[in-house]
Amino acid sequence: MAYTFVDHYRPIRAMLRVNALVVGVGLGFFLLLYPINLITTLGIDAGSPVLSRLAGSALMGLGIGQLLAAAEMELRAGTLVSAAISNGLLSATIFLAYLNGDFGGLTSWGYLFLLPLLGVCLLTAVLPIPYLRQGIGW
Repeated sequence: MAYTFVDHYRPIRAMLRVNALVVGVGLGFFLLLYPINLITTLGIDAGSPVLSRLAGSALMGLGIGQLLAAAEMELRAGTLVSAAISNGLLSATIFLAYLNGDFGGLTSWGYLFLLPLLGVCLLTAVLPIPYLRQGIGW
């Protein structure tokens, strides 16, 4: 049912795939393999290299899990809850960092990188809510 025209989960599957590719694999790969001085040229303080590598590997794991979950026949409530909570926490972290002034030195490339990331995280945090309210996956 994942690839038919009557798939009721099509919007959430698409958002899980986009989030997995942008946030999980994209940002995770960026934090895991790119040098820290490239990240600081965007105006983002990356902290120590070990912490950014740990965050990158955790995001890659999250992204791979979401890609695998999007390919399942029936989405489970645990998948939707974990996607909503993890992306809600990530978007709240970005928002609180903005309020604290951590993005004061952000360049225009940094904003072009950060705003779509925040948008994808917010959409993935909010999109599972109607499915969970209907009791899908319980």
